[in-house]
This record gives sequence, structure tokens and C-alpha cells, in this order.
Amino acid sequence: MKQKIPLSYAKPGMVLAEEVADDKGRVLCGPETELSQGLIEKFYSMGIKFVTVKGHPVDLPWEKPLEEELKELEERFGKVADNKRLMALKALIADYLKNKES
Repeated sequence: MKQKIPLSYAKPGMVLAEEVADDKGRVLCGPETELSQGLIEKFYSMGIKFVTVKGHPVDLPWEKPLEEELKELEERFGKVADNKRLMALKALIADYLKNKES
């Protein structure tokens, strides 16, 4: 499992799951690198906005559990259950949400 997080959420001791590259595609750090405060500050100075770390160490405020996402989807499409096109769209969104988790 891995999680893409804003650099502002990165903490020393987290381990990179993917390489970090600058905007020109130059690799700055490889996977399996443990973050230090100095490395985080270096990324800031180089304009890095996100890093992908091992595990799921941060509960981001905009992330919701799959069950909650699916419940909200049902509520949003509840009034249009007789519309085949919108039900097809709902099914596509539900599949996307379920596959995003894996």
C-alpha cells in the first residue's frame, strides 16, 4: 500500500514508495528512501509538491472511506433511478471508487 501526500504532510521517518523527480523529470530520490527533515526541506526548496510514501500514514481531510463514498453516491443519484444513462454513469463512478481502493 502507498499514499500520495502533499509535501506539507510528510514527516521524518516516512519511507518513499516511489521516486521523487523535479519538474524536468530528474530523479531526486529513489524509492525506499527514508525521509529526513533536511530532505523534506530540500524538496520544498526545489518546488516538490507531493511525495508518495509507503503505507497510509496520513488521514487526509478530503479522503473518505469507500463505504461513505458509495453511500453519498447512492444519495446523489437516488432521485434519478429511472434514468438509464444516469444509472450507467453512477455504475461507472462506483466501479472507479472501488478500483481506486486497490
